[in-house]
Amino acid sequence: ISHEIRTPLNAIIGMSQIARRSADEPDKVRSSIDEVITASTHLLGLLNNVLDMSKIEADKFEISPEPFDFEKMLRRVREVIQVKADEKGQTLDFSCLGSFSHDMIADELRLSQVLINLLGNAVKFTPDGGTVSLAVRETPLGANTSTLHVAVRDNGIGISLGQQERLFKTFEQADGGITRKFGGTGLGLAISQKIVNLMGSVIRAESEPGIGSCFAFDVKVGWAEKIREDVPQGTPSDSLPNWEGKSLLLAEDIEINREIVTAMLEGTGLSIDNAQDGLEAVEMFREHGGRYDLILMDVQMPRMDGITATKQIRSSGVAGARGVPILAMTANAFKEDVRNCLGAGMNGHIAKPVDVDELMETLAHYLG
Repeated sequence: ISHEIRTPLNAIIGMSQIARRSADEPDKVRSSIDEVITASTHLLGLLNNVLDMSKIEADKFEISPEPFDFEKMLRRVREVIQVKADEKGQTLDFSCLGSFSHDMIADELRLSQVLINLLGNAVKFTPDGGTVSLAVRETPLGANTSTLHVAVRDNGIGISLGQQERLFKTFEQADGGITRKFGGTGLGLAISQKIVNLMGSVIRAESEPGIGSCFAFDVKVGWAEKIREDVPQGTPSDSLPNWEGKSLLLAEDIEINREIVTAMLEGTGLSIDNAQDGLEAVEMFREHGGRYDLILMDVQMPRMDGITATKQIRSSGVAGARGVPILAMTANAFKEDVRNCLGAGMNGHIAKPVDVDELMETLAHYLG
């Protein structure tokens, strides 16, 4: 785990230093920044795995079923894995048998996490030019429940029977050579197995060295009663939204975080007022409440936290206090944190580190 964390950190620190020394070479700066973003995303994934395992060991890991568009989730999973498969010239095949006209009721985040882990492993351990496939099949159990059969197959290096016994143990891989050649923490399969266990099933592994592997599981899922109406997908656009005349209150105690949000929203025409803690945010809203179209609220701040500040704004009696959208923008990113924010009267939650596309999409929902 130390090696896996230090490797992307080395890339982040090293490429940042290179970018700083290459101010007169824009292409080199841009390339260095791309490497920093890639390594940072990888590091965030490692951190999430370590935190998940900590919650599992503390018996705090939860499954939260909610309705979601299963086919849309599969498209997002494919987009993530396709990038990795393309790098190795692999064929990625998805087949899905079943009727998905209704929203599925399951834990979308955890189910997609298992799929990404299994497919990511298949891509990692399959040679260049190989094939990785995901097969999903649905068997109805009743009016609103089904069994979902999921299988991930590859024609990769395979796993011996002796090595298969170690597959789902934490911080372990099939053997030491795997770690040296392919990297990894040995957490992905352990976490995936725990998730599937909490869904009432188990991941089964079948493999033969030199031939390939298959990881499969069956889970019970529910279906929402209302038939889903497919929303036409808009054409992606690189143009910035125009929020000229709109005003935002940003409550954030750390200066660099304020700079990041301000830079992300530069060019949108949005007017931004900064509050350095929750108490100042409440005071600014009481004085200028009618001018703010949206509030971005950090949670952990000195003098007054974001939860308390939100409650005070909502009960302030200022015009628009009950209707102004308040979004948490916080490093408190667990599901209980989201519930606490919504319970305090917030409208939504954006987790740090902030993704600029997610920020723009969320703000667009409230600002138009």
